[in-house]
Amino acid sequence: MSLLSRFARSKAPEASMLELPAECFHPELAPRWDNAEDIGKKDRIVSFTCNTCKGELTPEEAQRLAS
Repeated sequence: MSLLSRFARSKAPEASMLELPAECFHPELAPRWDNAEDIGKKDRIVSFTCNTCKGELTPEEAQRLAS
């Protein structure tokens, strides 16, 4: 067994034990518009981006979180 194969095998279990990120509650959402002319118009928001997890939410999903 070579040194490289021992190292690779010893690191494999650690890689499988990495924790998955906890579910994000999207505490800070940034709106996104398609056109510069639409910026500031709430009815023209296309999606929201979570500043914490960088996930993208539809306006409907963001509305459900707000209520």
